Amino acid sequence: MDVLNPYPTLVLDETKAKTNIQVMAQKVSKSGIAFRPHFKTHQSREIGNWFNRYNIDGITVSSLDMAKYFAEDGWQSITIAFPVNILEAPEINKLSASIDLRILVVDKSTITKLDQAISHSLGVYIELDPDYARSGVSFRDFELIKELISAIEGSQHLALKGFYCHAGHSYRSRSSEQIMEMAIPIIKQLEKLKAHFPYPICYGDTPSCSVLEDFGSIDQLSPGNFVFYDWIQTQIGSCIPDQVAVAMYCPVVAKYTERKELLIHGGAVHFSKDFDTLENGSLYFGQVVEQNQSGWSSPLEGCYLKSISQEHGIVSCTDKFFENTRIGDHVAILPIHSCLTADLMGGYMTLQGNLQPDHFSGQKFK
Repeated sequence: MDVLNPYPTLVLDETKAKTNIQVMAQKVSKSGIAFRPHFKTHQSREIGNWFNRYNIDGITVSSLDMAKYFAEDGWQSITIAFPVNILEAPEINKLSASIDLRILVVDKSTITKLDQAISHSLGVYIELDPDYARSGVSFRDFELIKELISAIEGSQHLALKGFYCHAGHSYRSRSSEQIMEMAIPIIKQLEKLKAHFPYPICYGDTPSCSVLEDFGSIDQLSPGNFVFYDWIQTQIGSCIPDQVAVAMYCPVVAKYTERKELLIHGGAVHFSKDFDTLENGSLYFGQVVEQNQSGWSSPLEGCYLKSISQEHGIVSCTDKFFENTRIGDHVAILPIHSCLTADLMGGYMTLQGNLQPDHFSGQKFK
C-alpha cells in the first residue's frame, strides 16, 4: 500500500483482525463458554461492532470512561476489569442506572463504602490473583474469599456475578508449551475454588485463551489482545506473525551509513516503551516486516527497532535493507504491545487508505 501520511501511522489489516475475532469467537462457542471480550486493545466502536455477528454475552473494558464510551454505542453489559476506584462511585452509580455494569472488588472495606455510595443495582466480581501478584485476592485464600462473598451478599445494592481472573504472567512464557504449563494448574485451582464457591468464573488472557482447548469449569472468557495480536505474542507462542493485524508505518528521515542504521519518526509516544530481548540480551522495541502489495508479510531477520526516545526511533538493519531503503520511505514495524500502541495512536488507517478515527483515544489521532 502507499502510505501518504507524513507522520507515524498505525495501519490496520481488517481481514486479519476479523479472522482473529472469528477464530476466537468460534473457539469460545465450541467450548460452551460465554464470551465477554476485552475491548481495551482496539478501543474502537467500529471494530467493536465486528463482534455483533457472534454470540457475545457482554464486553470488558479497562476504565469507567471506556465503559461510558461503549455504552453510548449500545453495549448493555459491560465489565470494568480494574479494581473499583471508590472515588468514581457517583459516576458508577449513574452508569449502572442504564446498563448492566459490572466492577471488580478486592477488599471488604471497599465493598461497604461502595454499597453506601450508590443507589442502583451494581454487578460485582471478586478479582482473583492466580499467583500473578498484580491485583486481586489470592485464589488460594478461601477464608478471605468467603468473607468477601458474605459482605457482597449482605449488601443492599451489590449483586455477586462471580469471580474474575487474569493470568497476566502468561506473557512471560516463550512457547505454547510454557503457556500451557502455566495455565493448566491455574485452571485446576479454579476448579477447586468453584467446588467451594459455585459462582461463575470469568477468565481471560490472550496467550492462555489462544493456546488452551480445555477451560475446565470456567464460565466466561474475556481476552482482548487477540484482535490484533502483536510481536510479543508471536514470541510467547500465542500466534504466528501472519496473524498480527496492525503495523506501524514510520517515515525514514535519515540514514547513517557507518553504523547501518535508519532514523525514523516513531518513538515512545507512538510505540510505548514496552520491549523484548534479543538473544544477546539487548532490548528492542519492534520487529521490521517486509512490505508487499497487500500490506506486509514476513519479519525481516536482522532488522528491528533498536532504540526509541520521545519521537525518535533507530532501526538496526542488514546491509541489503539499508541500501534498499531511501529517505522518505516508510518502514513497517510490528509493535511489541499492540494495546499500548493503539492507545497512543488513537486511530487507524486501513490497507485501503481509509482513516478510522472512531476510537476511545481518538483525540490523539492526527
